[in-house]
Amino acid sequence: MSSVSVSAKARQSAETREAILTSALRLFARHGMAGSSIDQIAQEAGITKGAIYWHFDSKDALFDAILERIRVRWTDAVQAPLGAKTSAVARLQALFDGYASLFSETPEICLFMQRVLLEGDREFSPRVGRILTATARVIARILEDGKSKGELRPDLETTTTAHTILGTISGASQQSLANRSLPLDTLLSEAKAMTLAYVRR
Repeated sequence: MSSVSVSAKARQSAETREAILTSALRLFARHGMAGSSIDQIAQEAGITKGAIYWHFDSKDALFDAILERIRVRWTDAVQAPLGAKTSAVARLQALFDGYASLFSETPEICLFMQRVLLEGDREFSPRVGRILTATARVIARILEDGKSKGELRPDLETTTTAHTILGTISGASQQSLANRSLPLDTLLSEAKAMTLAYVRR
């Protein structure tokens, strides 16, 4: 087999895998894990059910692959830009801007995570919960750093505030999806301004 044929097959396989993940994320966001079947994912992706099982041996494996894709995109769009900022205020601003970029590119991400949490599945919900908890810890560290440097209010309760910020970001995405006349970037810009006004000295 020529290298061109191998390359074409590898590219086709990668495209099929991406189509599966995109379709599964969209369906899981709309209907939840319990309400979405492998058959529906195959139909949404325009492929056979067998093609899905070639890439993922179960819905559980597909769920883990979606979480990994979300983690990679979060790292690129949200976490990486924070490293270039020196002040806590600048990092908080970059945090909101990063989420605006992430959710604008893939709005299903936030809805997917919210729906999985609301379903309360003993397997899937805790995995999403751990991601949100870890994200809140990142925000709390930014707040703690800002307090220690005198940039932010000394009486700030960092853990509670971090979870509130995360809830505000999620809520903005939810409201934008519920009402298309509310642009996500406008909602997140307002949330950013309110957050900064609260946490600053």
